[in-house]
Amino acid sequence: MHSHTRRSLLKTAAILLPSVPVGARSAPPESTATQPRRISDVVLDLNELHKWDDSNGDTWDPFWADDDNLYAFNCDGRGFGKEGRNLAFNRLTGDSPQALSGQMVNTMDEYGISNRKEADNATWKACGQECIDSVFYAFVSRNAYGSDSGDYWLRQTAFNSSLIKSIDKGRTWSRSAAENYAQPMWPGPSFGAPFFIHYGRNGGSVKQDGADRYVYAASTNGFWNDGDSYILGRILRKKLPALNAVDWEYFTAGDGNDARNWSASIHDAKPIIDQRTHYGQSGPCYIPALGLYLMVVWYNTEKMVKWFEPNEMRYDFYQAPHPWGPWAEVHSYSDRFLSPGHMYGPSLCARFQRTEGTNVHLTLFTSGCPFDDVPAGLYKAWSIPVIVKTNPIVPSALVPSGDPRIVYNGEWTASSEARLLGSVRQTASPGASAELSFRGIGVDLIADKKAGFGSLDIFLDGALVHTANLAAENLPRLCGVTVFRSAALSQGAHRLRVVNKTAAPVAIDAFQVYGG
Repeated sequence: MHSHTRRSLLKTAAILLPSVPVGARSAPPESTATQPRRISDVVLDLNELHKWDDSNGDTWDPFWADDDNLYAFNCDGRGFGKEGRNLAFNRLTGDSPQALSGQMVNTMDEYGISNRKEADNATWKACGQECIDSVFYAFVSRNAYGSDSGDYWLRQTAFNSSLIKSIDKGRTWSRSAAENYAQPMWPGPSFGAPFFIHYGRNGGSVKQDGADRYVYAASTNGFWNDGDSYILGRILRKKLPALNAVDWEYFTAGDGNDARNWSASIHDAKPIIDQRTHYGQSGPCYIPALGLYLMVVWYNTEKMVKWFEPNEMRYDFYQAPHPWGPWAEVHSYSDRFLSPGHMYGPSLCARFQRTEGTNVHLTLFTSGCPFDDVPAGLYKAWSIPVIVKTNPIVPSALVPSGDPRIVYNGEWTASSEARLLGSVRQTASPGASAELSFRGIGVDLIADKKAGFGSLDIFLDGALVHTANLAAENLPRLCGVTVFRSAALSQGAHRLRVVNKTAAPVAIDAFQVYGG
């Protein structure tokens, strides 16, 4: 479906930035840009990928509650508890994404142990979640795995969804699982995988698009993975606690600020975005500093031969000025930086948004496979920093590790072991160096990270400016990671030299030169 050069695959690499940059500030949920700005690029900071090794499960959609904590359901796993469940409810406490710690709040026993099926040959799964006016809400639906659904693409179908709520921070929930099974609020697949739009703490107080009066949710056309389209529903905020599907209405096309473009019949709904097999369940997140919505959709690039064994997962980022659109793709990322493994089920979080100059930083939560429940496994909660850029993209040129312009000293060898992105230069000799002379206004160092790898001292124009740690514990090899960037050089000639600091191995992938 997509043909990508090695250069575009290497753009899964991302910027190295301090965890709390000087001058950065949090954007309060009610502060909104006076005029929406256009997003020029979205960057995944893979160098700061974090995984909670004590967690287990997928479909993490953390929401920002009124008590300033994050909460999230997990599916098909034990979450931060001890026993696997179809869905379970967790709390995440901490002042930064990497400082979060998880605790089990409710094992949701009435929804069954992991993989327990009913007469419909399906299991319970959680979809989107949110805290609105101090009440917790979550969509739940019946899901038939791709191995059971009969779908040609081996897609997991999602149907018969309902909305549940908790007034005691997730300790108890209503409606009951039995009621949701017998009398689903949305029978069938049309609203089978709904996700709330995240606006901020306690549901936010954003006036744009009537978000202070309405609650919005987007759903695929009845698929957990690789769906074909999203539709948009909304309900008056004051009516949400009643948990009544008849209070919802659905976008039918045109300007969503016009009430005539909404219908009480879901059969009148028109897709806000559609492309065959390109949309796994997900929901938009509002960025107050930009006055824009950002959404990440995910899909497998080829038909799976066996459930659930993807070939390549892609995360496509879309922006829009309104929940109903128009939605425009900004950037597409491959998960081939993981060697081996895959990521899936992304969700953008409203908490921890901050601005730095013209950039906005967000946090993406996701999970992955294979499914082993061991500390080094991928079937857990992860976070990846997301950097949203609004300035024009600076032209750049990739200088791969085999380029003759790079001067190597010491023992370096070419290696493509355990990589899907081509070969790198690798050394385990202390003091071995690689140097690139270039003209430009910025430069990135792209390298691999792996358990047991060492570190690189980085010299720019003769001065030591950074030491990059290339070790990645309890993770697979991470390929094509930007571990250093200097973005504000004076136009002219420069030298970037990297030196292996110890006898541990290091691998250099490429240099990226900007404005040369």
